[in-house]
Amino acid sequence: MFTIGSQSDYGLIILSSLMKKNAYVSLTHVVKETDLPQRFLARIAGKLVSHDLLTSLEGRGGGYKVTDKVKNMSLYSYLTIFEKNLNVCKCCRPAYQCHFQPVCQHGRYFQNTLTAILSNQLKKIKLVQIFSKG
Repeated sequence: MFTIGSQSDYGLIILSSLMKKNAYVSLTHVVKETDLPQRFLARIAGKLVSHDLLTSLEGRGGGYKVTDKVKNMSLYSYLTIFEKNLNVCKCCRPAYQCHFQPVCQHGRYFQNTLTAILSNQLKKIKLVQIFSKG
């Protein structure tokens, strides 16, 4: 079933925290502000850097800063950085073996239609839109 995992969730917290600032911000500062685990945030920040959503600068005055790519990225594209699938139900997962398949009338609909609807809607939402909704 589609759920947003901790990495996606914490990544959004990192991005929203850094978007409020127009300078490089240390991860220590983000940890103090959010009370999230530093090691986990460091791993997530690294992934965001590798996908060009953050830029990093080492040394004094360094830290992380949001890139312009965030403005144009869809929520779908962001979520696929961390989530293996964006299916609406567990039976939509490729390796899932449902023992109700012979009698199930709705699984294929969920697989083909609802998952496509979810994906299409997520592609229409710009990542920055969710930060302004509050």
